[in-house]
Amino acid sequence: MRDRRIGNRMRSALSLAALLLASSQCHATFLQISVANNQPAGGFAATPFWFGVHNGTFSTFTNGGVAIGTPIQSLAELADSSALETAFTGHGDQTNVRSNGPIPPLQPGEMGSSFLNVLSPSTNRFLSFASMLVPSNDYFLGNANPTGIPLFDAAGNFNGTKTIQIFGRDVWDAGTEVNNINFGAAFIAGVNITDHTAENGVVRFIDITGTDAAYLNSITGKTTPTGYTISHLITANDLIATITVTAVPEPSTFVLLGVGGIALLLTCRNRDSSNARV
Repeated sequence: MRDRRIGNRMRSALSLAALLLASSQCHATFLQISVANNQPAGGFAATPFWFGVHNGTFSTFTNGGVAIGTPIQSLAELADSSALETAFTGHGDQTNVRSNGPIPPLQPGEMGSSFLNVLSPSTNRFLSFASMLVPSNDYFLGNANPTGIPLFDAAGNFNGTKTIQIFGRDVWDAGTEVNNINFGAAFIAGVNITDHTAENGVVRFIDITGTDAAYLNSITGKTTPTGYTISHLITANDLIATITVTAVPEPSTFVLLGVGGIALLLTCRNRDSSNARV
């Protein structure tokens, strides 16, 4: 009889835990953002990704616009997101995702993740991201349309797991630095990333088989600071990275479940001990 009572209590606790988790996920504002570099060995790397969730009015860059003097310039040329983070302050919630490996860039086959608590999901519904693609002078990944990736509906409900695949045809050229892999390019051994020849161009998608073909071919055989040689060049349909956004229980939910579970175990133990002494 005693074992049956204890079993009933445990089943009740598990049911409560399931309800709490389900409720947390239905109304979740706590997100896990993961990034995987899908490039094969010898492929390109991606610097830590910046993510911001906002009301749809914050634009990181504009297709055909001038990037010189804007926050996206330092990210696209130097992999430095600090200016973008400063510009975004007050517009919503932001985080960075770096590699789980020994260095921040996500090298081929690596992945990383981060958590983000969206404080006002009914207002700040849209996701923006940016990362430098390396080796390059000013190639980057990102979304120009500030309302193109809605994570929440107008009531603040999470729209469900979001998967974003980035292909070679989605890579941007910032148009701020002349493409010369031997001068100013990032992630090439022996090259000074701070060197710079201004291009005075505009943001555009790279032309893999046209105007950018010679530049991409010049990257073949170059050695990265981590010791591997670039042997795989991106094509239009080449999958570069995958971003996954999921809703997860807030840490407080786990704490609540943990405290409740401990309390239940102590109660069962105390009652068991009490019955054993009778």
